[in-house]
Amino acid sequence: MAEDFRTLLKEKLKNSQTGERWFEDLDIGGIFYLSIQASSLHASTPSELLDDVNAYEAFQVILQTKQGVFSCGKKGAWEHLASCDWMSLFAEESPILREADNVPTSVVQKIFEDVTASAIAHPESLVKKRECGVKLL
Repeated sequence: MAEDFRTLLKEKLKNSQTGERWFEDLDIGGIFYLSIQASSLHASTPSELLDDVNAYEAFQVILQTKQGVFSCGKKGAWEHLASCDWMSLFAEESPILREADNVPTSVVQKIFEDVTASAIAHPESLVKKRECGVKLL
């Protein structure tokens, strides 16, 4: 089992008056950004600002490819993750961004582990150009 994702969350902004908090995105292998958020502004459980991140039952999760959309017939980052059972929780917000609300802590841990494993197993996803010369969007 990989490190508990909650130990990696670093506060970027916290405002106790508004109940707002933002954690920095996790950079996964230079291929993905994994944004895990919980506060009164996010679809988390509870949807409030808690001092202890371990007290949240569910988080709002955004998964984004760092390098844009892959092209030229190569299998892209999303295809590598398509078989993950948690992928159905995510709504496609754009070709490079997926979002899921109220994701249980255990599932967020699985997402973190699967995305990390995919980045390790598919370092070719980090390449910015393909043989056809088309740059990533």
